[in-house]
Amino acid sequence: MLTVTNVCCESSARDASTLGFRVIMVADANAARRDQDHNATLHTIYRSFGDVRPTSEVLAMIASKP
Repeated sequence: MLTVTNVCCESSARDASTLGFRVIMVADANAARRDQDHNATLHTIYRSFGDVRPTSEVLAMIASKP
């Protein structure tokens, strides 16, 4: 069983957004069987459900929290 961007990760992000959580999809910490599937999901998340950022930015955001 694989956890891929365009199935499990997208479903979790959509559910989290619906429940009022701030969603950040870490673009380079997810993958799909095809790059076009991965990129389509990142586009959908960014357009409708949350933010898309690279790992380095997410780690910087975490480090800057008091």
